[in-house]
Amino acid sequence: MILKDNVFNKDIKEWYLTSLDIQENSLTTYLSLFNKATVLENQKNKDIFDMNKVELEELFYSLKSPSPQSLSASIGFIIRYIEWAIANGYTNNRSQRLPTSITMDYCSTFVYKAAIIRYTREQLFSYMNLFDDQRHAVFLLCLFEGIKGEGYSEILNLKMADLENSNGVYLAKLTNNKGYRRVIEISDELYWRLEKLDKISSTSKKPKQGQKYFSDSTYIFKKANAKSEDIQLRASFGNRALDLAKVIFDNHNLIASTIQASGMMWYIWELVRQNEMKVVNKEILEKVASKYDTGYVDKNNQYVSFSILRHKIDLDFINTNYGQIIMDV
Repeated sequence: MILKDNVFNKDIKEWYLTSLDIQENSLTTYLSLFNKATVLENQKNKDIFDMNKVELEELFYSLKSPSPQSLSASIGFIIRYIEWAIANGYTNNRSQRLPTSITMDYCSTFVYKAAIIRYTREQLFSYMNLFDDQRHAVFLLCLFEGIKGEGYSEILNLKMADLENSNGVYLAKLTNNKGYRRVIEISDELYWRLEKLDKISSTSKKPKQGQKYFSDSTYIFKKANAKSEDIQLRASFGNRALDLAKVIFDNHNLIASTIQASGMMWYIWELVRQNEMKVVNKEILEKVASKYDTGYVDKNNQYVSFSILRHKIDLDFINTNYGQIIMDV
């Protein structure tokens, strides 16, 4: 991705990006942010760093972020860009007066509500039946039950040896591409679908012309027609599954976190539905954080931010689709 030709002060923004020590995926995100800001900058005839508080908040709305977490990262980048512009003499504007602390509550104000769609477990299964290649369908169920890892590595590294049926309790030993390991409980449905997937020999549920056959591999998610020793699927497989899901679900905003967040709502209900008082407390949120590997402030000490987790939970969705719960955190 590159900056569009009509980006306001394109040379200044390019100079700022070259000053950053960042990875390729972060650079892509920042380029996208500057490109999105182009419309408003040209309407106002001013750069981001010359905007006042009202104009900046209009910009935050225009980003159409689906979550306060993603918006927090975007606002943080914009603030750093403004500070850099001031330090380098591109602007004297110090009147932005944004909050000194950008909280999740503040970011939630600018979340693009129309982009947020959650799915029940029942809805997910109905859509999964529409996938011809069941690897893509089971991939989504893995996301729904908290398995992901960077580059979908926890999913793509799965082998049957990593799954255990212990007296009706099903466990998955997960490993990401950095060697980080954890164990979570999964549903019997996911266990049996993974076992079945491990035995499938081709991409199509029914024999047809042009179908591909899987290479012999201990990985559950097998590569089709591998012509070398490289028999493991890459992140592009997961991206392809999500692209197909956008069409099947008729939701062009669908991303991995859409499915994960939907799964979190289901899991919360599973944790409390047998209780007389269906209360979501810190203990429940810690279990959610552990299963979905999310909401941690520091991976080393596993400190859970209940503020982050609260903003990931859609109470209205749970109450409407599963049952009435109470948040006590």
